[in-house]
Amino acid sequence: MFWIFTVILFVMAVGFVLLPLWIRNRAESFVEDASRKNENIALFQERSDELENELASGNLGQAEFDVLIQEMQQSLLLDVSDEELTTKSKKEKKAAAKSPAYNLIIPLLLCLLMPIVAYGLYDEWGFKNDVELMGLFQRTVNNRDNPQESQDLIISLGEVVQADDDRPWAWYFLAENFASIGMFTEAEIAYTQSAGRMDETPEKALVLGRVAMAKYILAEFTFTADILEVISEARAINPNEITILQLIAADAEEREDFETAIEYWRLIIQSNPNSEQAQILRRSIAIAQQRLAGDGQDVVAGPTIEIDLSLAEGLEIDGSLRVFVAVRNAAQEGLPPLAAIDLTVADLPANIQLDNSYAVGPFNISSAETVFVSASVSFTGSATPTSGDYRSQSDNFSHNGQRAIISLEIVDRVP
Repeated sequence: MFWIFTVILFVMAVGFVLLPLWIRNRAESFVEDASRKNENIALFQERSDELENELASGNLGQAEFDVLIQEMQQSLLLDVSDEELTTKSKKEKKAAAKSPAYNLIIPLLLCLLMPIVAYGLYDEWGFKNDVELMGLFQRTVNNRDNPQESQDLIISLGEVVQADDDRPWAWYFLAENFASIGMFTEAEIAYTQSAGRMDETPEKALVLGRVAMAKYILAEFTFTADILEVISEARAINPNEITILQLIAADAEEREDFETAIEYWRLIIQSNPNSEQAQILRRSIAIAQQRLAGDGQDVVAGPTIEIDLSLAEGLEIDGSLRVFVAVRNAAQEGLPPLAAIDLTVADLPANIQLDNSYAVGPFNISSAETVFVSASVSFTGSATPTSGDYRSQSDNFSHNGQRAIISLEIVDRVP
């Protein structure tokens, strides 16, 4: 099927190149023929006018006039016929001498060379083998709690890596299927094989995270020197690899090291502040902070901005439009929000509480002494307000590291 589509696309591409050239040549020939015929007709008309003037002035008799006109008409017909034959002959000679060489052969050669070069380069640098396996990969992604499907995929992917073991993604999805049916020893081996065949990219950090997780499970949920080495390697590539952060946070929670767990939970939240997982982790942070406070430890929860957000009375806006709420540093413009969340118009009115766990950049609310709150209704789905959006903004205020309550009403339209 791949080659069939390739041939079809190739034929279409050749048509896009050669068809305009053929049409252009035909058009030029048509214009040239029409120009010659128009010149002959113009000469005939000019001579006819002269004879009519001679006839009107009496210098020419009617019989002589009729004979001359008839001769001119016959001559015009002969000239047109001769020109058509001559033009045809010239075209044939011109086509034989010039058109193929300059107008058709060179473009045709380029069209033929392009797929050869493209396939050569793709064979050298492309991922055709992985594309051919995409069906197996997609089946792995879509597989949910189906052990039989996992076993079938293990057999198919196992045959692939046996035939050619230099396929990192085949090893990766083989490991995913092993892990889905609890074969973590085999999964750890396959993940390691996959990572060992990858360049130093975020994809490798992701696979190393899977290696560390499989090793952690096999080590009965304790960190070993081997696991720490894998974690260090992954974080050297991508310090914010989610699987690694989750693993460190889970281990810290298991050891009741809640301060470390909170630190890494907050890093995970920053990767996707509005996700369901982020909401769960915020509750985990609150519980961990209560545990720390109950043990007599100082808990720095940071400031909380409570926002009562509503639409102005009588303002009717599509309920599906997104609403972006952000706390920003009042002392420095142009920086990312210190904390942000989005909801929809249908959620309003709403009471929103933003704290350091809602940070979306390198700084959180605690990093600024003076802040302000903004809320916008976007018609384009972008967090950056554009003309026609609705936007409201609070006055600047100091949170003093405590809870601050702000009421904000969306009423103004961005000009």
